[in-house]
Amino acid sequence: MSRDAKSKTKIDIDARYRSLLQKAVRRGNIDLVFTISALLESLGQMGKNWFTSRTAIITFEECWPLGAKLKFNKKFHSKVAAIINVTQSTKVRDATGLGYMAFALSEGDRSVLGGTEDDRHIKILSKAIERPTDFWKWVDSKKKAEQQSFIIKNAIKYRHAGSPQDRAVLQAAAYLAFTDNLPEIKLLEPADQIFPYWIAFDTHTREGNRVLHDIARDLHIPLPHLEWISFYFEGAKTNAEIPSKWWERQCQWRFRRLGLPMEEAHLIWEPAKPQVIEALAEESRNLHTEFYKWKLSHLKQIESLKKQVEIFNEHIDEVQTDQLDLF
Repeated sequence: MSRDAKSKTKIDIDARYRSLLQKAVRRGNIDLVFTISALLESLGQMGKNWFTSRTAIITFEECWPLGAKLKFNKKFHSKVAAIINVTQSTKVRDATGLGYMAFALSEGDRSVLGGTEDDRHIKILSKAIERPTDFWKWVDSKKKAEQQSFIIKNAIKYRHAGSPQDRAVLQAAAYLAFTDNLPEIKLLEPADQIFPYWIAFDTHTREGNRVLHDIARDLHIPLPHLEWISFYFEGAKTNAEIPSKWWERQCQWRFRRLGLPMEEAHLIWEPAKPQVIEALAEESRNLHTEFYKWKLSHLKQIESLKKQVEIFNEHIDEVQTDQLDLF
């Protein structure tokens, strides 16, 4: 890690790296995900522990059916194999959409309800959030096929990980496992476009918050509008995704709650985007340089990690499910 990176606080490092990792996964940038993973491994046990729980959460958030394939053992590369699997796969975010709306309802926001039959599922998950122990016992008792069973088992394993919204997503994935059909997940070619490092500076980072606040003020845009549309158009962008009704409904609900017509959002973002990019140019360049220098200094470590993942995937069917409890 660079000297500058070491001088950062733990919170700053986690915020930038956490954001960069998930954006790289969403956009299918396998090489960058390997580099971030190797860097986090170099941070010692703290980085490894964070990466393990975050890998599980990202899997359920970005492609919930792949929750069935979280076959971890003691080795760090087993977790990297899982997140690379998500990176190179089509994304399907129904669990995220349903989980976030259910969480909002559990907090008293009834605007998520649209007066349709589908409201029933949001209400069920909202109650599940309020009574998690009863919910996990209920889903665990359901009869289901092997793949659905693995999704639920892994969701149960990580039910205490992450934020309350993350935990709601895990509950939604478990619920969808036995109430919905599992979509077919396809592998994609690696993304070869230049990665826009500025998207790492979102509302979860100090730099992103500052820039969005300043530009919202200068352009006379309500800050919540700019925060949401920057995420909608850039932060949430994927390499490819399967249409997800719950993700789409969640996006529509957020636009509606802000009083912002969905079809007009681009009229705000188009003039704001270049200003955001310019305002974050130095931070983006520094982050890119930091990762590039680290990569050049640790090429053998990164290549070793890639090889370990390749070997692990070749023998993944031999990984016993009881190994899930070993690390």
